[in-house]
Amino acid sequence: MIYFDNASTTKIHPEVLRTYIEILEKYYGNPSGMHTFAREIARLQDKSREEILRMFKFRDGKVIFTSGATEANNIALIGLYEAYKNRGNEIIISDYEHPSVRDACEYLEKERGAIIHKVPIRFKGGFDFDVFKSLLNDKTVLVSVMAVNNEVGDVIDLGEIRACLKKYPKVIFHTDVTQALGKLDFHPNAADAYSFSAHKIGGLKGSGALLLRKNLKPKPLVYGGSQEEGIRPGTHNAPANIVLAKTVRIAEGNMDKFYDHSYRLALKLHNFLATHKDLFIINSVGGSNPYIVNFSLKTIKASIVLNALESRDIYVGTTSSCSAKLHAMSKSVYAISQDEERASNSIRVSFGMENTLEEVEIFCNTLTEIIKEYGRE
Repeated sequence: MIYFDNASTTKIHPEVLRTYIEILEKYYGNPSGMHTFAREIARLQDKSREEILRMFKFRDGKVIFTSGATEANNIALIGLYEAYKNRGNEIIISDYEHPSVRDACEYLEKERGAIIHKVPIRFKGGFDFDVFKSLLNDKTVLVSVMAVNNEVGDVIDLGEIRACLKKYPKVIFHTDVTQALGKLDFHPNAADAYSFSAHKIGGLKGSGALLLRKNLKPKPLVYGGSQEEGIRPGTHNAPANIVLAKTVRIAEGNMDKFYDHSYRLALKLHNFLATHKDLFIINSVGGSNPYIVNFSLKTIKASIVLNALESRDIYVGTTSSCSAKLHAMSKSVYAISQDEERASNSIRVSFGMENTLEEVEIFCNTLTEIIKEYGRE
């Protein structure tokens, strides 16, 4: 099997799995309890929080454990808006945010009176900072822009966004760093809130966190307990929370090695795509992110190619996994191209440490064979 869908999810790291099993067996109590056993589990959770904050270099921060970035994004967008809408009712996001951000904003617009502004994405130019600056005003309450786009891999400078917000100190800046963590350095302390999922970096599914400035208190989306400062009530998934710090530590520790490895894979794939301009349009044009290579097919439907690849035990992605089952076009590819056909025929290849140059070569050769067999003249 060749697995090129690591932006969707990754294989769990052996050390993470081993530690998780050990914690499951040893620390099965409820950390909200009052006895010594419970307090020891709570101490390990808090140690995990401290280590995560240290690795993020996030001064004056706190960690809210969640089920992943989707929940964290909803708490950040809906919870913070509800808590601080007295500051203003306008929210700015990029035009190719993750569905959990887009849909949360759609809810706020339809049900809570928020005004949503989307910053356009320029092909080969990325996030349009000129438009972003023009949208900022005294009614802006939230800015939410992902660090790395999950479909085409664009990298956005969080430090530059923070610089744009200097004149607006009351604006809360949130970023989803799910596709950046353990892969690329991002500006420390640029944002006021960070979301991420563990399963994108060799961790557990159903595990993640929202990092917040200590002074921020979003309104909860659910009620029924005092856990996580009441922001995310419910019995803690303590083993997942405790092992989350190790997951981040391993990913961050292997970042340079992973980058160099992915760069070699991406270069080989880019060179192949570039030599067949009659067949492919490369959508991932940024040279700073080798983990995701997105391209569109000119002569054949992406659905045909996906099925043909799967029959050969090769697995790739198309849109965000959170919207793929809707058979929708790639919102990110459309954002950079304004071309529906191109956005409907895109393929996303995303690399992990276990992928090899030989696998890339097999993929390229197989792709050529499929196009010759099924593509139109």
